[in-house]
Amino acid sequence: MKTNYRLIVLLTAVIAVILFAVFWNRGKEDTPNKKEERVDLKTGQVQPKRVEGGKFPSVKPNLDQKLNETEKPVFVPKGPKRGKLKPNNKAFKVKELKLNNQASQAPLYFDVLDENGDATPIAHTLNPEPSVAENGQTVMTTGNFWMSLSQDAGVNFSTLNPTTIFPQDYGGFCCDQVLQYIPQYDLFVWLLQYGSSGGVNAIRIAVQNTAEVRNSNGTSWTYWDFTNNFFDATGALDYNDMSFGNDFLYWTSSVNGGRYVVRVPLKELQARSTVNFQYTGSTDAFWSHVTQNGTNGVYWAGHKDNSTLRVFSMMDGDGFYSWREVPINSWPNSPMSSIAANGTDWLSDASWKTYVRAAATKRGKIYFAWNASNGDGFPQPHVQIVELNSSTFALENQMQIWNPDFAFAYPYFETNSEGELGLITAFGGGSFNASSGVGVWGDFVVYYPRLSEMSQNNYGHYHTARRSGSNQQRWVSAGYTHNADGTVLPYYLTFRR
Repeated sequence: MKTNYRLIVLLTAVIAVILFAVFWNRGKEDTPNKKEERVDLKTGQVQPKRVEGGKFPSVKPNLDQKLNETEKPVFVPKGPKRGKLKPNNKAFKVKELKLNNQASQAPLYFDVLDENGDATPIAHTLNPEPSVAENGQTVMTTGNFWMSLSQDAGVNFSTLNPTTIFPQDYGGFCCDQVLQYIPQYDLFVWLLQYGSSGGVNAIRIAVQNTAEVRNSNGTSWTYWDFTNNFFDATGALDYNDMSFGNDFLYWTSSVNGGRYVVRVPLKELQARSTVNFQYTGSTDAFWSHVTQNGTNGVYWAGHKDNSTLRVFSMMDGDGFYSWREVPINSWPNSPMSSIAANGTDWLSDASWKTYVRAAATKRGKIYFAWNASNGDGFPQPHVQIVELNSSTFALENQMQIWNPDFAFAYPYFETNSEGELGLITAFGGGSFNASSGVGVWGDFVVYYPRLSEMSQNNYGHYHTARRSGSNQQRWVSAGYTHNADGTVLPYYLTFRR
């Protein structure tokens, strides 16, 4: 039999090419996606301090203090056109909630509504930026310059001045407070921002268990100060958010336009001991918030352009944070404007601020939302929402909170134990002055407890809806409306399916 050596050589070469391709591709699968970039986390340490009794002298807050404000607008550039610029779901309606008539707002139930008049006139007259934390009978709410405590499940509140509770370090107590309650550790966590002195300002993280919050009337706390020079040689920490998972507290703040995210071990907070924290470098996620309801990590995002998100993640088991670019459908990003019933452009301050304000996770999904302008299929400014797969980061859905007759803006999300997405958002324009209301995604209704009597041109940067600390199926929320005289009236509201 005659051997065809040419054929053997050819077959051997083909097999070698196939085997090389198989093993080369296997190697690619074993290495990180080249589209993902990583940077190691940095570390720091902070010692605890303690206050009790609320014995410091009251100091009037400086309403004119400016820390990390950006003088030059940061507009999101236009990216490649993707998808169709039109609503992907039906329009949202707004309805007045009626606490004693549940049939009028089925399928939602509203259990508690308290308009916290005790916080006025301490409340900032422009943008109170309320936050809330709750454990059953114990409820804390904050605005820029006050803290209110309820010991009867939100039926009544007493308002305290934080300057009497903590020392006036750095440039003194400023603003931008955020609250959380962490059930598995029985910890109320209170974030306070302080001004700048000698180029140094700080974020103060204070903790206390429920019993001591009640026994001390909210004046007994252990706290740690995180100063701006941990993160950058210049600039000030400003515009904050906070969430938690199984093992860590996560908080975020901006310095010089860059977004930093910090994680702090919950066991060290509970022990009131030295805190050994980890933190990111400056991330390109201008003023964005971090995801709520995580278990083993946290996500945040910024806009590369109006059809690409830059999504960041920091997982608990990793010593690094990472990011990747995620294509989404294009959204209208012209300057925003909405004329309220009193003739004021209530979105004037938010004209260019399209940063990711709402962020939450649920069952393998990540949700991000931001303000978007009118344009194309959207007659009014509105809220864009994306749903991403938390494993692949692929876009799975994109939807909107919108209405043809008035604007929506300033969303904030939180999921409950059933995986339902609760929200608070602002609305205004046309016949409405700027007001806030709550709802659950899928109902396409936002319920408001009261309408504002006037509008300012600066609505405020955030308000809050949280999963209840005592009933995981329920949400608690902190919003506000404007009185005719220009003051604000904060409210506390609970709602559920």
